[in-house]
Amino acid sequence: MTDLRFRFDSEQPSTTAQAFPVGLSIIVQATLLSVMIWYVLPNTIFSDCLKKLVKIVLPNFLDSRANSEAIFAYFVGYGLTLFFLAVYVYVRFTRWVRSTPTIHLTDMIVIFNGLYLLDFFLSTAEQFPFALSLWVFAIFMSFYFCALWCLKEQAIQLTQLLVLIIAQQCVYAVAYHTLGLRQFHSPGFGPRAVGTFDNPSHLYPLCLIGIPISLVFAEMEVARSWKWFWRGIATIMLLALMLTYTRAGWIACGVSLGYLALSAYSPLSSRKNTRWMMIGLALILLIGAIFVRTKGRVAGNPDDRSFWGRIAIWETALKVIADHPILGNGLNTYFQKQSEHMTLNLQRFNPMNTEPKNLYLHITAEFGLTGLVIFLFLIRRYLQLYRFVIQTFPPSDDAYAVVIGIHASLLSVFVAGFFDTPVLHFTRSASSFAVACLLGVLCSLVNQTNPAPIFDGVEIRRRKRRFRQIIAVGLIVLLPIVVYLLWLLGDGIKRAQEALPQVQHFAKHYPKNASFIRLKDISEDMVYAVVASEDGFFYSHHGVDWLALHRALRKNLRAMSFVQGGSTITMQVARYVFLSRERTISRKIAEIILALKMERYLSKERILELYLNTARFGMGQDGILAAARNYFGKHPKDLTLSEAAFLAGVLPEPPFDRRKVTPEFVWRCQRRALERLCAFFPHKYPLEVLEKAQKTPLRLRWGQVITPQRR
Repeated sequence: MTDLRFRFDSEQPSTTAQAFPVGLSIIVQATLLSVMIWYVLPNTIFSDCLKKLVKIVLPNFLDSRANSEAIFAYFVGYGLTLFFLAVYVYVRFTRWVRSTPTIHLTDMIVIFNGLYLLDFFLSTAEQFPFALSLWVFAIFMSFYFCALWCLKEQAIQLTQLLVLIIAQQCVYAVAYHTLGLRQFHSPGFGPRAVGTFDNPSHLYPLCLIGIPISLVFAEMEVARSWKWFWRGIATIMLLALMLTYTRAGWIACGVSLGYLALSAYSPLSSRKNTRWMMIGLALILLIGAIFVRTKGRVAGNPDDRSFWGRIAIWETALKVIADHPILGNGLNTYFQKQSEHMTLNLQRFNPMNTEPKNLYLHITAEFGLTGLVIFLFLIRRYLQLYRFVIQTFPPSDDAYAVVIGIHASLLSVFVAGFFDTPVLHFTRSASSFAVACLLGVLCSLVNQTNPAPIFDGVEIRRRKRRFRQIIAVGLIVLLPIVVYLLWLLGDGIKRAQEALPQVQHFAKHYPKNASFIRLKDISEDMVYAVVASEDGFFYSHHGVDWLALHRALRKNLRAMSFVQGGSTITMQVARYVFLSRERTISRKIAEIILALKMERYLSKERILELYLNTARFGMGQDGILAAARNYFGKHPKDLTLSEAAFLAGVLPEPPFDRRKVTPEFVWRCQRRALERLCAFFPHKYPLEVLEKAQKTPLRLRWGQVITPQRR
């Protein structure tokens, strides 16, 4: 058995490791260790030191109110992940003669990674969760590094290090629970262990991962002291798992212990005392899962809130999946979609979960049936690799024992996935990282023991030339597209420059238009309603809301047509006043460039004036003066909050005749504007004021009284 030192060298050669500079390897492994501590040991002295280092480089990175640095980190992670993917594709094409079970598994993980990369373009999230998506890059890059560059000795030592860090988290969990610190209180049950996490659901998957591997390490050791060391670690993890009182965790752990005790491939099954002890523990966990958190009654009784609440969550998850069954709703969108599909049955459980409490439903909700099929194929490829190991590795090899421990850990995670979401969620980033490392270690061990056959030097050079030729052909094919995009960019810049003198003119002069009305002569409620409805961040951006443009891009790609523009108020003024209303890419580019320049020459108030005097409110009326007179027979300064909300609400869908102005239409327009007023200006417009405005009937100019009905 190897010692616990995490060395950075090895005498065993590796095809990809040889090409990896030693200095860079040390940096990457140090980064891997830091990421491991960051995710597995949060809120500890170790992670606090890392946070201080991060604050030196990115002072606002950990501030949830400021996301610019999180966006920067997201794109850095995105770029690094693409780099690792490119390295794998290069090695895959130029070196390996044929595919092996390891390569098949890695190929499926690469495809699965592609779903997460495409999420940037296809997510249905209203606000893309940049900060909550960073864990994705950490887990996939960790897998690529472990699979491609870890040597056999390093892989085993990395697994030991991971188990030791998990054990330290479990020590925190047991100590805190014993002292009554950082406990999670479940309704109708009581305190549960969480360690340094915020929820027991974040802790128990780590226990599931660590327990089987530590038991295997104990069996691998020759010295009695080391055997008891690893058994003690397994005991601490088992105690922490039991103190989480998580039924999914107890069932999954029972299954993995049963596998280690009964499987003919397990190194522990040959020892009679050890086998019977694990069988006893497995039975205790499985039977205990029937009664835990039920006050001694059988699980599923009428008062079992966790059981029936989970059924309600699964029913809602199926409705979420039905919204976008093929491609899913996108990463981290479940909480938003659950709110949209909230039912009275689910609401009585007061659910605060951000996932469907089932790994397979969770993947389907985020990436549709496409994601589920890929994930199931990934599991199939993993099982093929596992069968390859037990058929080819000698049982006396340390790598064989480690693979059995990893298999027992992954088996428990997959079983827990039927009742919970143990991995692949931003709140389960620690366990997701651990599973990614273990899969990478598994691939590394197989590669080192049974390496894939590689081409000879002549063939490698030939395939490298061919690879460069393919890249060159791809660039040549893309060249016309790049040239066309550059032409559109140049045309957009030209159109923006031609319109700039008009912008400079309006900076000092008002339009010579009798219907032009100053901002001070418009109701304050009208101004706030328009800003909230059309561009809630109007006063904070500099003409362009890049996140809104990103949201529009995602929606347009989903629909495969132009359904949203993502324009700010400044961009709409640029389009309506200085450019044209045509829907072309060059006009959009000109709109963006001109909006950025407008913020340098025009004040926010002047931009609002221009917008309110040119916006289309329907009924053939442009401008707030004509709209206020046409709808209500009033001057814009006399508009009430109810009337202002209606006029702001019609901007996305202006009616063309009176027949469109139904009670349902009025209610929908008002509701849209009032909800955004509540979101962007809650202090100025408290809820009771907005509810009163919603109930106020509108008296239109043509004498019809419309009283919207509350829905």
